[in-house]
Amino acid sequence: MLREVKFGCTALMGTEKQGVLTADSDGYFELPIGGLDVFNSAGEFYPYQEAKSLFEQSSSLMRRVNTACLKGEYGHPKRQPGQSYDEYAARILQIHEQMICVHYAEIWLDFNSVKGPNGKPIVAIMARLKPSGPYGDALSKSLGNKNEDVCFSIRSFTNDVRVRGVNNRQLVEVVTWDYVNEPGISIARKFKSPGLESFTDTEASFTKEHIQKAVEPIEGMAMESAQIAAQAIFQAFGWDSSALTTPKFLDWS
Repeated sequence: MLREVKFGCTALMGTEKQGVLTADSDGYFELPIGGLDVFNSAGEFYPYQEAKSLFEQSSSLMRRVNTACLKGEYGHPKRQPGQSYDEYAARILQIHEQMICVHYAEIWLDFNSVKGPNGKPIVAIMARLKPSGPYGDALSKSLGNKNEDVCFSIRSFTNDVRVRGVNNRQLVEVVTWDYVNEPGISIARKFKSPGLESFTDTEASFTKEHIQKAVEPIEGMAMESAQIAAQAIFQAFGWDSSALTTPKFLDWS
């Protein structure tokens, strides 16, 4: 029986362009923030087939996009000294308001516009995004600086499966994409955006029990979003979600 799920922070790199990216009339930029059917710098593969359902309208991720609630942080959550895996899992499941730097208005898959390191098209995870929140100004300045790249990294839970000697990182649940400094794969950055004018990975392994305990002590609205993500993870792995504690404000019986 599968007992482990991995959280992976994977940033994606780009190409040689001027770095001039223009916002639309609402102040949103269009650029790739991730990719599928592509390898990261560690030689791990992110398959499209197992992840495609996450980008359908019925998924937890797309419901958050459709309700204008998907935001990302300035940097990935880091495990603090003395922090247990239960506490770290709880932090990963949450988006802290004081760290927000970006709002995602749209997320979609592009099968033709972005090419990988070998020059062949890959499945790019595209976003229409806008600087927002306490760290929005920092992201805005970086996007506007033609000499500075802007990288994004997925915050997700994956099921790692070895296929013909290659580690396949199958996406199980996406929490968000964070604005990060160092890229790890090769497409999610400003310099790779189809709209440009031409010219390290961190991971932790969590068990079912870690995720279950992670949502038990959380209170308030943060508990609701974490609970929804935990339910999706349990469902994807075929675990009994009745083991998850339902907060009183979600218990409508």
